[in-house]
Amino acid sequence: MAYATADELRRMLREESFTEDDTATAELLIELAQGVIEDETGQALEQSEDTVTLDGPAENDERSQNGTGSRKLILPRWPVTDVASVSLTDDDGEDLVFGKDRDYTWSAAGILHRRGGDWPGHQRAIEVTYTAGYSTIPAGLKRLCLRLAAGAWSNPERLTSEALGDHSKAWAADALGMELTDSDRRTVGAYRART
Repeated sequence: MAYATADELRRMLREESFTEDDTATAELLIELAQGVIEDETGQALEQSEDTVTLDGPAENDERSQNGTGSRKLILPRWPVTDVASVSLTDDDGEDLVFGKDRDYTWSAAGILHRRGGDWPGHQRAIEVTYTAGYSTIPAGLKRLCLRLAAGAWSNPERLTSEALGDHSKAWAADALGMELTDSDRRTVGAYRART
């Protein structure tokens, strides 16, 4: 799922129609703009189910020193909408049971809380299958994606400045001139992955 469609970009550009080549170019520009946003967030934002094997939070690791503790485990992506399974990777491969009075609970913020005990503290200790991301991309990110794509569409040569006296031109060195402003970074910051 892309953040936006070629048709939405066409309407934003106030174009009557797109040729097949125009549509392909628009889709590529949207994909590149989406990549710029996700490079900044450090995580994919589209909803998907992931299976990850995580290191357990040891008592003396950085997460514990920041107050997370060994009963809390932070998933790599968020927001979390479902946790399908959690199992320990030790020899017995114990499957844990969700519930307040069971083995663990989870939050949309992507935190698994171990009930009645600690997570194992060693590497590759826990396997989690969970669903995270947005089923509908937030409007602010969609707007930003379309603005970046529209900028690249309108300025395919990536011209950044032009002077008439002695005729001077300058071009952007980044990918199609798709660069986030400080304001964009603040908007995107709300969706940044936790490390």
